[in-house]
Amino acid sequence: MKWGFINFFRNGVVSVATVLVISLSIFMIGGVIVGSSFVSAVISSLEEKIDISAVFQDTADEQAILFLKAELEKLPEVSSVKYTSAEEALAIFRERHKDDPVVLESLKILEENPLFSSLEIKAKNPSQYESISKFLESGRYDNILGVDANGQKKITYRQNQFIIDKLSFILSTSRKIGFSVSLILALIALMVAYSTVRLAIYNSKDEISVMQLVGASRAFIRGPFLVEGVMHGVIATVFTSAALYPAFWLIGRKTSALFGEFNIFEYFISNIFQIFFILLFS
Repeated sequence: MKWGFINFFRNGVVSVATVLVISLSIFMIGGVIVGSSFVSAVISSLEEKIDISAVFQDTADEQAILFLKAELEKLPEVSSVKYTSAEEALAIFRERHKDDPVVLESLKILEENPLFSSLEIKAKNPSQYESISKFLESGRYDNILGVDANGQKKITYRQNQFIIDKLSFILSTSRKIGFSVSLILALIALMVAYSTVRLAIYNSKDEISVMQLVGASRAFIRGPFLVEGVMHGVIATVFTSAALYPAFWLIGRKTSALFGEFNIFEYFISNIFQIFFILLFS
């Protein structure tokens, strides 16, 4: 162990270069770990924003709507179904426009509730909305589903089909690209770190040859290099963790406005110890 410490400080320039290269590799791995979590969170957030709604006739019986809700919840594609009555929809509308006197006055003039009961349906996967829409359009529920001026059922999938399909494609592609990029960066980082360690051992080949000539055991020869390698790794991990802090702070400030639900800096801080040990043993 003593010789490992001695070699580390004696090979000053080589040790610094090794630590810097390993730090770069660990920085890439750290970026991949946190970046993958960030991408997953953003994708999940976008998926949560996708849904379709079925709007009902003003004469539709509430029990019939609740029966349809129960039938939808049995479908394997459906994640959740939320029922909003016409009265609840009106209350939400009033709250949303409470600072708009023109809209509120218009409601008073109408006297009757202009809104209808509806079901908000979320699928487990964006690609499954088409099958859910087909279930609603099967004809079994035509007696309660509302229709627009063109005689089309008030199911928002057809109006938003292009957006849903495009977003579904983007999310699927993002997952594949994110996985591929993460894998490539991780492999590059490992190859760089491995090459650096091999180079450090190669630079000490004369010293190793001398120790072998004087009959040193393999454990005695390897020991200092193991200690030196551990020191390289620990120092590089500490250095990288310190460098990741301001990096993710800056990224978090830039992205929090776009993705308020997930702040990459807050994720880094809340998982800093787990990330540190993952980087240390990587």
